[in-house]
Amino acid sequence: MPTPPTGPGGPAPARPGRKLGPIDPDASDAHRAWLEPLRESYQASGMTFDQLGRSTGWSRSKISELLRAVGRYPRWECLRALLTALALPDTSVVVLRGLWVLAALELNKRTVWINSCVAKDFPHPDSERPVHFSAFQELYRDTYFDYAHTFLRNAAYAQRTVNDAFFLLFVVWDMALSSENPEQFAWRVLRETVLERTAHPGGYPALVDAAFDSVAVHQAQDPACEFDQVTESMNLFEAVRRLPSDQLDVVVLMYLRGLPEHDVAAVLGRSVGVVRSTERHAKRSLNDCVFPNRSTPEGPR
Repeated sequence: MPTPPTGPGGPAPARPGRKLGPIDPDASDAHRAWLEPLRESYQASGMTFDQLGRSTGWSRSKISELLRAVGRYPRWECLRALLTALALPDTSVVVLRGLWVLAALELNKRTVWINSCVAKDFPHPDSERPVHFSAFQELYRDTYFDYAHTFLRNAAYAQRTVNDAFFLLFVVWDMALSSENPEQFAWRVLRETVLERTAHPGGYPALVDAAFDSVAVHQAQDPACEFDQVTESMNLFEAVRRLPSDQLDVVVLMYLRGLPEHDVAAVLGRSVGVVRSTERHAKRSLNDCVFPNRSTPEGPR
């Protein structure tokens, strides 16, 4: 991860007015990652809250709250206004923007909200995307769409959701590349973007439409399909949506989207061995829930 920027060197000049209070102890490490260098830049600048207020149009109390992590997590444009007033260089702004995004994700802020906050920084994002990001996008676009379409069902909405996920990835791409596993980093962004827009009846992501599709295909292949087989399939999908997140993803990609295990491993950023183990655990869980009298678990039809 890039090193967070700090303020100019040398001792901070004495300043009149309100003293900067401590960071709220409940602030997360991800929040502190951008807040601490911002506070250092403020301390080194010699500016007062009144001066910052005149530059940003904010009250002193609002500035104090942002610099202490008090209240709601701030929108990016609020933070950017402070960075502009403090005259931080563009390179530092880029790093702090990425850290702001990561903290927002950790706080479970909706990706549509995050994207709307940073969109003004990218009036023409497509023309600015580096070649290696475009290559990553092309490699996984279809799989991302298939995953999104499984839950969202509407193709246009699924495509917009994938586009939003790729935009957010573009904003933090340098951090994704410097992470231990860029594919895992990217999948987390994609998954959260999809599932936050998915209905969650009973607290679990909906798969009812996907289940009906599966039953319809089965009936087309076997016109003699009986009601109890349809009921069995619906019960299976009800159990699938209750699986832990890693098992759910493997089942969706392998059984509902038909991806080979090697492709599943690649897009998830996992080894084939981990995918196989996750699949076995998922099958065992499904077998115990839906087919308690069967000795051999079966995947979703």
